[in-house]
Amino acid sequence: MVSPALTAFAADEYEHLLQALLLRGYSAVSLAAIEPDKKHMFLRHDIDLCLNRALQIAERESALGLSATYYFLVSTELYSIASTHAQQILRKIAALGHEIGLHFDAINLLDSSIPLSDSALRECDILEFCSGQPVTSISFHRPVPQLLNWPHRIAGRRHCYEPALFSEIGYISDSNGGWHHGHPLEHEAVTQGKAIQLLTHPIWWCNLKPTPTVEVVEQFFAENCSTFKTGLANTVTAYRQSLSS
Repeated sequence: MVSPALTAFAADEYEHLLQALLLRGYSAVSLAAIEPDKKHMFLRHDIDLCLNRALQIAERESALGLSATYYFLVSTELYSIASTHAQQILRKIAALGHEIGLHFDAINLLDSSIPLSDSALRECDILEFCSGQPVTSISFHRPVPQLLNWPHRIAGRRHCYEPALFSEIGYISDSNGGWHHGHPLEHEAVTQGKAIQLLTHPIWWCNLKPTPTVEVVEQFFAENCSTFKTGLANTVTAYRQSLSS
């Protein structure tokens, strides 16, 4: 049995949240510019699933005059960062004034003989090639406990879970479709006017009305089945003919 959705978000809610933070005196800054005692917000997006929705959120932020950092996976079965479509989206997001970062899946490498930094460096090189942009920071995908508050740089780059960005400022996340560290406007750091890292996943925020988490995932699945079918039809003539018969 599928568990109920944690939260149901809608596109306008994200804009309203950002506008509320701006009204409280917050300004969007880059990872490198965060000062803990100032009303700074580092807007971070981990792109686990959908490139198209990442672009939608990037456009909304740009319309508000805000910039964020979008972290993309290189090692994933769910999208190809090297595809023409992906590269177009990466470059459009960068053109809107946002930064491109690496979303690094380290969970399968912790026991590997290959150092994490070597693997991350290789993926940064690939992402820089595909995006045409420098990659100056990294976020971990599904971080294991030993990577939280990890004080070291990786591949010569800062990461989103170092103490200065994770435990020494307010950390707010919508991972898996719910606010697991309290609603942003009620977070202790916000009520005290301190800096925050606001992590959101665009997949949850692109519906016209609040949509349960499971329904969002099922919608995404259906979309990608259609895309995969089209790709097969364009590649295999016999399959294309069977669809049209």
